[in-house]
Formats: sequence, C-alpha cells, structure tokens
Amino acid sequence: MNIATPKRMIWVDGDTFTGWCCSLCEWGVTAPRLESTVAVLAFNRVAQESFEKHGCDKHTCQSGHA
Repeated sequence: MNIATPKRMIWVDGDTFTGWCCSLCEWGVTAPRLESTVAVLAFNRVAQESFEKHGCDKHTCQSGHA
C-alpha cells in the first residue's frame, strides 16, 4: 500500500533561512523582521495562501526538511 504523505507548512529558523517552508519540497517564504503582531499575522496569512497554491512538482524535492 502506497500512502501519500500530505504536505505541511513548517517553520524553519536557521543560520541561512528563517521562514515558512513546505515539508515535501523546497518551496519557502523568507520571514521579514516585523515589529507588530498585526504585521506578523498578515505575513502568516499571505504565506499560508501562497503555500496552499504552490505545487510541489514545480519545486525540487528535498528530503530532511522536517
């Protein structure tokens, strides 16, 4: 039985990248430095919308993201 793993939006906080990524491919959105909660919530909403629209097949797959 081959069960597909659903993609998940994950937060990455590293030396070279901080932002939202896909658990299955190299899609990502770099987080800007934001000073207010309202701005953070707006960024997260836009990142979520972008994540939902992206296709993993258009990005090189990468293991070990999560």
